Amino acid sequence: MTPTCPDGHASETADYCSICGKTIGEPDRLSAGRGVKGQRGAKTPGGARPAAGAPSGSVGTCPNCGSTTETGPKCAKCGHAVGTSDSVAVWEEEVWEVVVRPDREHYEMIDPEGMEFPETVYSRRITLVGDYVRIGRRSRDGKPEIDLSGTLEDVGVSRHHALLMRQPDGTWALVDQGSANGTYLNTEREPIPPNVRFPLQAGDRIHVGAWTTLTVEQVDVSVSPSREVSVPSKDTRGVGRPHQLEICLLGPLRVTVAGNEVTVGSPKVRAVLAVLALRIGRAVSTGQLEWMLWGDREPATAHNALQNHIVALRRLLGPESIETTPQSYRLVGPKDMVDTFRFERRAGRGHDLLLSGHPGAAVAELRLALELWRGDPLPDLVDSPDGAGEVAGLLERRAGAEEDLFEGRLQLGDHEGVVPDLTAAVDEEPLRERRWAQLMLALYRCRRQPEAMQAFQRFRKVLGEEHGLEPSPEIVALERAIVLDKADLRWTPDERGEG
Repeated sequence: MTPTCPDGHASETADYCSICGKTIGEPDRLSAGRGVKGQRGAKTPGGARPAAGAPSGSVGTCPNCGSTTETGPKCAKCGHAVGTSDSVAVWEEEVWEVVVRPDREHYEMIDPEGMEFPETVYSRRITLVGDYVRIGRRSRDGKPEIDLSGTLEDVGVSRHHALLMRQPDGTWALVDQGSANGTYLNTEREPIPPNVRFPLQAGDRIHVGAWTTLTVEQVDVSVSPSREVSVPSKDTRGVGRPHQLEICLLGPLRVTVAGNEVTVGSPKVRAVLAVLALRIGRAVSTGQLEWMLWGDREPATAHNALQNHIVALRRLLGPESIETTPQSYRLVGPKDMVDTFRFERRAGRGHDLLLSGHPGAAVAELRLALELWRGDPLPDLVDSPDGAGEVAGLLERRAGAEEDLFEGRLQLGDHEGVVPDLTAAVDEEPLRERRWAQLMLALYRCRRQPEAMQAFQRFRKVLGEEHGLEPSPEIVALERAIVLDKADLRWTPDERGEG
């Protein structure tokens, strides 16, 4: 039976409408546990273990409060919704790393034609940080966290090769992004299928490109005290999930406690909360907080003033909301309590879905991500040292999400609807080449070829007259293809890529 979305479109996918992007049912979270299509229960490559959710009513450990209890839809002790994303217990700071190195054994197994094993061998240990880590090679689209160019150059690696994705229990999973040469796991001689999530464990070996191997390691912080891992001063497992607290930083500071909005009066108190919220679950040193508040003009009473600000926040948010650790403070709770992390999670998932050929699902996620923005972010930190950098980082990630949304809409055939939005977007940020290219393509697909060429000339003028720069070869090639009326620029329904 063909799925139908709320607007009546016949969709090629059952989770999101492949036409308009609206949700049909529960989102397909890149279906953890999905094996090769048509091979239910089949053995997976390299002993990889497709993830499986715990059945309702089973006995297990709550990922938020750590209690051993019967796990239904919610934990009986702390109320955590079992299975929600990004619910790693805040007192468990698991550290995962990969060791990246050239591997002659893998090189000889795949025997890549025309590629020579490097004469000088480098290796690097990389800590896995955040909700996902990209494996690939740098390009104009950006630099992946594991960049296999430069000293670790592997010409067999695709620009967007694979993803390491953090799981709700704190472990990691591997997803191939449709790479040209495939991604191999452990000793298997066949690559893993693209766009399928394979959970990892310590000791697993990921092979990419012509000769690169990434070995997954879990660091035991109890025997590695030199690592910068903040350990709570008390057991917080009895605290429970402070799910009544929500902190919004993507606009004027907004705080709700148990569903009621509360006022954080003092600018300094708001700034302290903003810094702690940006690093929720991690210890922030008193020195860093004092620097963000006063910079080089720190008063003699700074330490006592900071303590008073923390007392004020505890009075407002609850006595156990902020934990004292040696020479630092920690805001307790899951990252989804703060809107910046919800935005990054949704925007990141939208980007991943776009790369994996699911523009309808990508558009749905990206719209939800961008709806979280209410204005200029972090207004209480704009004048503080390092505050401008935090703001700029958030604005850059918002611009990237907007461009991913434009890209998804173009892939869905919404070129007429996206033209006004792209026109406003290039006026707002005229130096972002990607949105100029998207505007040119949208105009061309609307049979407005002269206007598409005029858009290119406008962009070239902005770069040349104001900054002395030239457009990239990629956008020059796009303009040339528009002039020649290349057929491959035209949109066809097959371009959606959903399936």
